[in-house]
Amino acid sequence: MAVPGSTARTPRPVPARPTAGRRFGGVDEAAVLRRVVSMCGHLSALASQSSELADVVTLLADGAAAGVVVLDRRLDVLARAGVGDRDIVSALRDQAGVTGLQTVLAAAARNRRALTVPGTAGAGSATIVAPVSVGEDVSGYLVTTTPCPSAVPASGVPGGELTEDMRLLVTEHAAMVCGVVLGRELVVTAAAGRARQELVEGLLLARDRDDPEIDRWAQHLGFEPGRGYCAVAIGAAGDRAALVFGTVEAAAARLVPDAIVATRTDEVVALVPAPPGGGSPVDAARALAAGCLGATAGRMGRRTPVAAGVGNPCTSAAEISRSYTEARHALLAGERLGGTGSVTAFADLGIHRLLLRVPDVADLRGFAEEVVGALIAEERNGGMEYLATLSAYFEHNNSPRRAAEKLHVHPNTVSYRLRRIEEITGLSLDVRRDRLMAEVAVEILDALGGRR
Repeated sequence: MAVPGSTARTPRPVPARPTAGRRFGGVDEAAVLRRVVSMCGHLSALASQSSELADVVTLLADGAAAGVVVLDRRLDVLARAGVGDRDIVSALRDQAGVTGLQTVLAAAARNRRALTVPGTAGAGSATIVAPVSVGEDVSGYLVTTTPCPSAVPASGVPGGELTEDMRLLVTEHAAMVCGVVLGRELVVTAAAGRARQELVEGLLLARDRDDPEIDRWAQHLGFEPGRGYCAVAIGAAGDRAALVFGTVEAAAARLVPDAIVATRTDEVVALVPAPPGGGSPVDAARALAAGCLGATAGRMGRRTPVAAGVGNPCTSAAEISRSYTEARHALLAGERLGGTGSVTAFADLGIHRLLLRVPDVADLRGFAEEVVGALIAEERNGGMEYLATLSAYFEHNNSPRRAAEKLHVHPNTVSYRLRRIEEITGLSLDVRRDRLMAEVAVEILDALGGRR
C-alpha cells in the first residue's frame, strides 16, 4: 500500500496469459484452425470412399456455413448445397460481370489455384472459385459464396469467422476431392461403356446361336425378346467420320430412345424395336436411318459420304447377328447402287444379295460387258436405247406391249429393238439361259450406275 504523500505509484496488474488460445474478433483462433484441419481431414476421407459430389459439397457447406456449387465447364450445375435459396451462378455473374467471370475462370484454370472473385470481399462476404481438375484437364469449378454469419455448424464456430485465406485453403482442398470423385466417375463410366461395347460386339458377331449367354447379354442391353427389332448399319468415310458418328448416335438416341445404339470403328449400329403401340420394326428402322442421315446432312451438308442399311426383323437375341449381317450387306449395296445419302433395306435387294458376294466390282462389270457390251457400243454410235428397252422388257415379264407403254413408244418399235438386240449380241431371248444372262447383265449395269 502506498504511503500518503509519496510519489510511488500503485503497480498495474499483469494480465493473465490466455489458456484457450489467442482470440480474434471474439472467436478462438485455435478452435477455428482445428475446425479447418478437421474439415480437410473429412474431405480427404471422402476421396478414399465411394462418395459423390453431393457428399463433398454438403460437408463443405456445413463446415463453412456457405453456399457451395460444383459447375462443369459450361457452368451447368453438377451439385449444390448450402444455406439459403440464392442462385450462386447468377450471383457470381452479377458480381464479376460476363467478361470478368470468364477472366476469373480462365485465371483459376491456368494457375490451378483457388481465387476470390474481384469486387466481393469488401462487401462483407467473398465468392471463391477453385478449378476442379481431373488429370491434366480442368473439368469444372467449385464455388463457395456468401458465408452466413448467423449459421453455426456443429463445431460451435460460425463459418463466417473463417478468414479468407482459410476459406481459400478449404475450398481448394474440396475442389481437389471433387476432381478425385469426378475422375472415379469417369473411370466407372468408361468401364461401363467398354463393357457395353463388348456386349454389343458379342451380339453382332455371335455365331453360336444356342449359347445361353447371348440372351443374358441382350437383356443387359435392354433387348426385349419377342418385340421385334431390326438392325441398322450407318457408315461413313473420310476425315469427318468421327463427327458423323457422333451426330448419328445423338440423332438415333433422340429419335428412338429405347433403341440399342453403339459406335464401332467404321459404322454406327442401332437395334431398332417395333413401336410400342404396334407397327413394323422395318418401318421404324427405315425412319430412324432416314432421320439420322437427315441430321447429318443438316449439320454437315448433303455431300457428306454417309449411307444406311436395314436388316430383316429379328425377335430373339440369337437372330441379332443375322439381322446385322443383312444390314451390312444392304449398306454396301446402297453405297454401290445409290451412293451416299441412301437408305437401303435388305428385303429390297433381290438378286443384288448374290451380286454383293462378288468381292471385285470389276468382275461384275466384266461379265456384263461380255454379255451386252456390243449393245453399249451400238448405243454410243447410233443412239438407240437398247439397254433401256431390255430393262423395261424384263421388268414387265417379257411383254413388248407393256414395255412400250413404259418407254412411250409403239409396240412395234420394242419388237424391232429386241430383234436388233439378238442380232448384235448373238443371244436368243426365247432361250431361258440367254434371257437370264441378259437380265443379270442389265441388273449389274443398273446397280453399278453406269453403262460405259
